[in-house]
Amino acid sequence: MTDESSISTEEQFGIGTDIVEIQRFRNLDRDAPFYSRVFSRDELCYCRKYVDSAPHFATTFAGKEAVVKAMNSQKQLTVAGIEILRNLDGSPYVILEGTEHEVIVSLAHSDMYAVAVAMVLPNSQIDNVDKFRKLLNENVQELIPR
Repeated sequence: MTDESSISTEEQFGIGTDIVEIQRFRNLDRDAPFYSRVFSRDELCYCRKYVDSAPHFATTFAGKEAVVKAMNSQKQLTVAGIEILRNLDGSPYVILEGTEHEVIVSLAHSDMYAVAVAMVLPNSQIDNVDKFRKLLNENVQELIPR
């Protein structure tokens, strides 16, 4: 058996989840200072392009919280230091400045809740990122309360 304390942080997996009530974002004023403190300019543009931006803000926020939990002690983070953007196909990706870790995230929402799962991959698993992304995407829908 391997002693976990002997494994470097570059070789550890991390996983985090978060759930957010979308109504919390519907209750915020569009110009609330919270938005500019927590979301980047690109995240704000992405979310605000939707008529109902609350689910998009909620899923992005849940993603940021999940990343913080997944990184655990590997790097001290705040939600403002994490950027979650979307590829042209709509799939989310994570930008963390100053880290060598690969972080993948899966986001989903229902009418009432937004959920996110984030996974930090050890350097030895970087070549398998697509397999892990598929696994997360297949399972995140099961986390949404019905």
